Amino acid sequence: MIDLRRLFHHRTPTPPTDAFGFAVIGLGRIAEHFLNGIANSPTVRATALVSGDTLKAKRLAAKYNVPHTCTYAEFDSLRDRPDVHAVYIALPVSMHADFTARAAMAGKHVLVEKPMAPSAADCRSMISDCRAAGVQLSVAYRCPYDAMHQRALHLLQTGVIGTLQRIESNFGFVLSPDDWRNTPNLAGGGSLYDVGIYCLNAARYFTGSEPTAETATATTSPLGLETSIDWTSTFAPTGAPPVTAHFHSSYLQRLPGQFSLHGTGGSLTLAPAFAHREPIRLRGTVLNSSGGAPTHIDEHAPRDAPSHFRLEAEALAHTALTGQSLPTPGEDGLRDLEAMERIYSAADLSPMPQA
Repeated sequence: MIDLRRLFHHRTPTPPTDAFGFAVIGLGRIAEHFLNGIANSPTVRATALVSGDTLKAKRLAAKYNVPHTCTYAEFDSLRDRPDVHAVYIALPVSMHADFTARAAMAGKHVLVEKPMAPSAADCRSMISDCRAAGVQLSVAYRCPYDAMHQRALHLLQTGVIGTLQRIESNFGFVLSPDDWRNTPNLAGGGSLYDVGIYCLNAARYFTGSEPTAETATATTSPLGLETSIDWTSTFAPTGAPPVTAHFHSSYLQRLPGQFSLHGTGGSLTLAPAFAHREPIRLRGTVLNSSGGAPTHIDEHAPRDAPSHFRLEAEALAHTALTGQSLPTPGEDGLRDLEAMERIYSAADLSPMPQA
């Protein structure tokens, strides 16, 4: 596993003009977090903003010192800009595959927000497009870059809590009726696609295994919001002995975003587990095999640690320049979509229809 903290620990107040350049596509809240997150990077910078709102694009370009803006219709012109090496796609899920294909045709590397696409078939197409064009494709899973997630994985792999037996996780918030996520042909799915994917991806990250079977339930919102689903999944990753996992995601209630690993010799909990605006905290209890008092763990990364957004952007730049493996490649996004489709099938609920 790449030691991301060793590779990307330096900071500088102003990114150099020859840094690896990203065009940011879509200027919603997550894109602004990305722009703010990479502002102090010594190796990457935003060099173009792409939006249907030209006034907002110009305002953010001035705020973050971005030299170029264009509309979605003008996106293909980025092919001719040597200061754009990659794109960060922060659009609704239904638009990911199209802009990935266009970026690949333009010879630009791709960092795409999660979920990678509305379907596993779309993911395969995106992987194929980028492979044919010889560009890198990374999914913006922030948490594998977090120091506390890496710390918890190290403790698990070194046997600190014994043999892993059970995983529990939840994540949810109350969705506003006018949110774009309520539009099926934009969102691709409901709370599973949007926030449950954090629980699923983390389970795959910590076990190094793929879920082989799921039982699940899913319900539509009592408010009649088609994409607002409540779901619970239980699956057994490959390997022996099996690990059970219980997840809950929701658009109907605020859930803390917690991830717990329970083993024969103790437990570890990340809470908040999936945050990016506050430090992720790792707590745990390690049992004493001699019957003495247990050992307690309570750790968190410093508040001035590089942001997840900066680390995922720098990781793509590093891979593009060196050819080393990506921590979160497109294949990772594909496996999550395959698992989510099985979960929907187990819940007797089809993924949301596409336009």
